[in-house]
Amino acid sequence: MAATGPPTILFEVFWTQQKRKRLLEVALAGIDLPPEDYPFYVTIGADGPLTPTRMAEILDMPLSTVVFRVRRLERRGHAERIDNPDDGRSFLISLTPAGKSLLNKARPRFRRYAEGVESRLGKAKTNAIGSGLVELRTAIDEELSADRTSAPRSAARRA
Repeated sequence: MAATGPPTILFEVFWTQQKRKRLLEVALAGIDLPPEDYPFYVTIGADGPLTPTRMAEILDMPLSTVVFRVRRLERRGHAERIDNPDDGRSFLISLTPAGKSLLNKARPRFRRYAEGVESRLGKAKTNAIGSGLVELRTAIDEELSADRTSAPRSAARRA
């Protein structure tokens, strides 16, 4: 790599994300569900109905992005807004029967690939990677909230 040092862990995550995207595309081939929207179907299907704010929290995405993406599902007839019984000022997002049907087709196909990857890694390594990713997300959050008035701790390693 460049003279600034070996790839950082964040570049490794980027490369892994590219492989994950490809795996999702292969798993969903022939299903009318854009791979980038799959996490929305799964989140609404598993945890819904949800407010857009709660979805943003679960997916760790900006609320504006969640609302934009949910509208895509609504335009396809796969999600709908329902009254929020706990707060008359807001609404909940739920999958429609068509959205549930699509998720029921897509989820087992992706799950087979995901479980295949985990099987190749083995249970101990899968658990260790999962724990490591939680630690990585925490470290990123801490870095984002750190005082940036001083230089980064390690100027030798760059993305």
